[in-house]
Amino acid sequence: MTLLDRLSTGWKPWFVLFILTFGAAAPGVFSLPALDRDESRFAQASKEMLEEQDYIRIQYQDELRNKKPAGIHWLQAASTAVFTGPEAKQIWTYRVPSWLGAAFGTLACFWTGLVLVGRRASFVGAALFGATLLLTSEAHISKTDGMLVFLTTLSIGALARLYMRRDQSKAMALLFWACMGTSFLIKGPVTPMVAAYAGIGAWVWTKATDGKGGDWWRVLLWWPGPAIFVAMVLPWFLWIQAATDGQYIKGAVGKDLKDKFTGASEGHGGWAFYHLTHIPAWFFPATLFFVPGLVAAWKTIGPARARGVAWLKHVVLIAAALFAGLLVLNYLLPFLPRPDSGLAGQALNTIATLKPLPAWPALLLVFFWWASGRDQWMTRWPVGEEVISEETRAIRLLAAWAVLTYAFFELMPTLLSHYILPAYPAFGLLAGYAATKMMEGEYWPVTRWVSIALFALGAILLLAVSFPGVTTYFMAETAGDFSTAFPQDVLANWTEYREFPLWFWWVGFALCGIAIIEFARRHECNAAMFAIYAAVAIGWHVRIFMLPSQVWVQPTETARLALEDVCGVPGEACDWPAPDRILALGYAEPSYILTLGTQNLHPPETPLDLPQDLSAYPVVYLVNLEDRKAEPPIQDELVHLRAQADRMGLCVTETESYYALNYSNGDPVNFRALRFDHGGCPG
Repeated sequence: MTLLDRLSTGWKPWFVLFILTFGAAAPGVFSLPALDRDESRFAQASKEMLEEQDYIRIQYQDELRNKKPAGIHWLQAASTAVFTGPEAKQIWTYRVPSWLGAAFGTLACFWTGLVLVGRRASFVGAALFGATLLLTSEAHISKTDGMLVFLTTLSIGALARLYMRRDQSKAMALLFWACMGTSFLIKGPVTPMVAAYAGIGAWVWTKATDGKGGDWWRVLLWWPGPAIFVAMVLPWFLWIQAATDGQYIKGAVGKDLKDKFTGASEGHGGWAFYHLTHIPAWFFPATLFFVPGLVAAWKTIGPARARGVAWLKHVVLIAAALFAGLLVLNYLLPFLPRPDSGLAGQALNTIATLKPLPAWPALLLVFFWWASGRDQWMTRWPVGEEVISEETRAIRLLAAWAVLTYAFFELMPTLLSHYILPAYPAFGLLAGYAATKMMEGEYWPVTRWVSIALFALGAILLLAVSFPGVTTYFMAETAGDFSTAFPQDVLANWTEYREFPLWFWWVGFALCGIAIIEFARRHECNAAMFAIYAAVAIGWHVRIFMLPSQVWVQPTETARLALEDVCGVPGEACDWPAPDRILALGYAEPSYILTLGTQNLHPPETPLDLPQDLSAYPVVYLVNLEDRKAEPPIQDELVHLRAQADRMGLCVTETESYYALNYSNGDPVNFRALRFDHGGCPG
């Protein structure tokens, strides 16, 4: 029995896979500050649930956050209530659900693969997926995606058992619907859509080649399953609609979801093949077996006879024609004449506003479902001529899951690199399937060298961006963007951030080289093992040493340094009395509210005059001198505050400048903290 056989049997794979993802992401959970902007907005909304004991409405300070359902906020609030409480203002407690979700996602990937590709391939594929940079990064970000990939993969695991075993298992049907309900409360329709692409894609594929798709899915219509979904989802939606005076669905569907399909929401656009070009880094280290996975899948599902090959060419032509038609509509619809009023005019306006390209995978399935039921299809193509093995059926499901999900997110107008994560377990299982095929003697020489190049590209990118020389280069580039300071002063302020330990960097570098050598020598098991070790080492280097040391790109942490100079952080012990709140000018990032206190004010709520009530002192202002959009200008406001303080006889304590780059918008920030005390200076 080989090492792979021993690791993939009994309790061992469950323990190893959980520890792999859990351990790879752990440093980031505790060492990284709150990230702007989405993570801090999610966590702040969960924090306010605890502070106000309102678990229905989702709020960010005084603003309703009608975007995503409340499920992830409930989990984050529960985690924080268990470990610390909202007053602690620590981001790690809000990250625990994502951390656990990602680790359980790796286990769900293994469980799903057991019935599709076997224990050995499933273990290798889940391990490769569990070490990917995208998954382990989402594991330490307090958003929806870590938990979402777990529930999506688990639901497809239940679907796969119904599909492969054809046993009409009611237990699997109930598990599927429970995942649908839970995931809908996490991120709306994403999981149902991905599961539909996998299940319906495999069913339509079977119908198109065999004449019948099968009835393996009928148990999903058993009434307790849909009833569970409705019972989980409907009550909260009714409550939130009532609590927000009917504004929640308008904001979540009519604004947030609609914006993602009508254009690059919040400026998140991208280039062609956006998600594909992120694979060398985000899918690392599984990139070593990514191309072999595609080749192995093609060889397994590809037709063996000439008529079957002709059928496949026909399918590709239809898919290309549908895509081209949608592409034309995408560009022509906005220019077509439309009635100004009436139902028809409104319908055409809506269609013209929406971008039709993401509908391509769904239209593809609808077309082949319709075409495969026609007599012409049955007589023209080799329907039912080939015996379809169980292995082929399994790879069809994986291919439908991976390709259709990838195509949907690739064609969306709004592009964010983590959107593709629900497709990664399928890619991981295909990679594991290819790895075991290669271990058993399959030899694809061209694929092997392409794989080495792809893996090496990802390794070079990750090692390069995490090397001190690269960060020093970007420091120098950023220092020239300041309008209120000389570049040499900014760089002098950042001196301590230029160096960080490289122990894990060198380990990752060496392991990448060993993985490539072992892969070239056709020792695939060793190659996969060393590639996974390399990903963990590089990830630890980034999360333990590199990112925590780069305070110059952490504006809220830089602001904290300025505030600490004047004992200006509310609730923290200091030599001087701490203020009740901070008043910010020129800075309003969500991490500032989360980590320094909900009570703190930011533009435009920040008062521009010092209070007349002497009991309000000490008063602390956090000022960003680089804010070029402020009205009145920041410098004028500083003159005004100092003049007021002089007339009122206040003591003014002002810090030196602290510089940073606000990575959320690419703007430089120059922080100073001003403390105003009545009755003399503290000390």
